Amino acid sequence: MIINMTTFAGRPEHYVDRTLESLAQSDGRHIAVNLIAGSRDISHIERYRNVANIVLWDQDAEERSREGKARRNCTVNAIRALKYGEDDFCLCCEDDIVFREDWFGELMVRCAEIDRKDYVLNLGQRGDQTSGRRYVPHPSSYLTGAQGIFYPSKALRHAVAAYLERNIARAANDLLVGEYAKRFAVLYNTVPALVEHIGQVSCFHLTPAPAVQRDPRRNVCGM
Repeated sequence: MIINMTTFAGRPEHYVDRTLESLAQSDGRHIAVNLIAGSRDISHIERYRNVANIVLWDQDAEERSREGKARRNCTVNAIRALKYGEDDFCLCCEDDIVFREDWFGELMVRCAEIDRKDYVLNLGQRGDQTSGRRYVPHPSSYLTGAQGIFYPSKALRHAVAAYLERNIARAANDLLVGEYAKRFAVLYNTVPALVEHIGQVSCFHLTPAPAVQRDPRRNVCGM
C-alpha cells in the first residue's frame, strides 16, 4: 500500500507537519508516503526527504496547468497522485488532515467486508452513524472534498485519472471523482470517518505576491 499526498508550497499556512506527525503516531506509520508536489517550489517539504518520497512537479504537469487557474491546477496534481506508483492499495489524500490512531486497521477491516472490486472509499466524511455498518453508500449525489480517498486497485485509480483528464475543464477534481464513482463503480463513506480535515485556508483564494504572479510555475495548486 502507498499514500499519495498532494501538497502545495503556496499555502499561506501549512499543515503538512501535523498530517505527517499524526500518520507517524498511527498504525499506518509503516506505509510509504509520496508527497506529490503541486509546483516546482518544494521548500515547505524539503525537510521530509528522510520520511517521504518527494515527487517533483514535471514538464507534463507544467503543460497541463494554466496560470491563475487554481482549480484546474489542483486537478492536474490530483491526476498525478492517482497515476503515481504500482501498488494496488492506494490512499490519495491532501496535506491538511490528521489520521485516527487506528485508521489503517479499520480500513483493512472495511476492505475485507466490501464484496466488490470497483469501489471508491471516502475516509474523510462521516457515514450514517445509525446504520450499524462500517461503511455506507455516500448519501449525496456528488462528492464535496477529497481529503482522503482510498482506491483498491491501480486499474481503478488509473480509470479515475483518465476521467479527470477528459473532464478537467468542466469541474473540480473532487466532484469528478465522485461523479466517476457514482456512474461506473460505487462511492462509500467509512463509519466513522478515519481522517479529519484540519485545513482552514483554501489555496483557491490565494493572493500571490508579485514575484509569484510573474512566474506561472508558482501559480499551481496541490490540493
